[in-house]
Amino acid sequence: MNEDAVVVAIDHGLHWGSYEDFADPEATLRTLLEANVDGLLAGVPFLQRFGSLIDDYDVSRIATLDLLHNSTTPGGDDGSEIHTQVFSPEAAAAAGADAAKMALVYGRSDPAVLSGNVEFVADAADACNDVGLPLVVEPTLWGQEIDDEFDGELLADAARIAFELGADVLKTPYPGDSEFVPIVEHAPVPVYIAGGPAVGSDREVLEMVAGARDAGGRGVMFGRNVWQREDPAAVVDAFRRIVHDGASVDEAAAALEDV
Repeated sequence: MNEDAVVVAIDHGLHWGSYEDFADPEATLRTLLEANVDGLLAGVPFLQRFGSLIDDYDVSRIATLDLLHNSTTPGGDDGSEIHTQVFSPEAAAAAGADAAKMALVYGRSDPAVLSGNVEFVADAADACNDVGLPLVVEPTLWGQEIDDEFDGELLADAARIAFELGADVLKTPYPGDSEFVPIVEHAPVPVYIAGGPAVGSDREVLEMVAGARDAGGRGVMFGRNVWQREDPAAVVDAFRRIVHDGASVDEAAAALEDV
């Protein structure tokens, strides 16, 4: 992956079960494919199950290899730190993936969880090289020991470590225009931004996408900020105007106002 792209993440069910506005996986997938997304980020079995449908569209496939659980209860969140690799790069390649993805989570209470995370990211980087898949690493500050998950200085450190572990592409939270610039400038690999929870207004999302583009980001890998919005197809169109056409926020907003 080394091109401008609007990628939509639909791996949330793997981590959190039947997620709000994503209870019907095939319906959500069809909506996104019809919206002309550039790429999809999903678990390996998801790509296998819906492979024939995805084949009908010109879209890249990124396979999530790891699983994050916040509880031993499905869909629950009690602060648990369960993070493990569940799929192999070989399985991702067999499912038709064009790249693979893993999270690198900082701020954990249990150092052993981070230790395992670092090890399986590094091992996956080697295995991805063997099968010819670029590895997307998502360095995040999701742990309980972190006060601000958008701390630009910590994200810059996490991004550098992700590269050193073998990342071919970075998917990073967006800490704001000024703090995002050095992350992109110092990264020897393409950088895309993650969306996180759906923000308050469509314009806020567009401003984030435009700010990242202006700082040198290659595009977005958003989930909830697409399929939890009122009109996901219009949002994708607006993102594409910014990422591919260099549109301003006002110009991109027209894609939403015309709906």
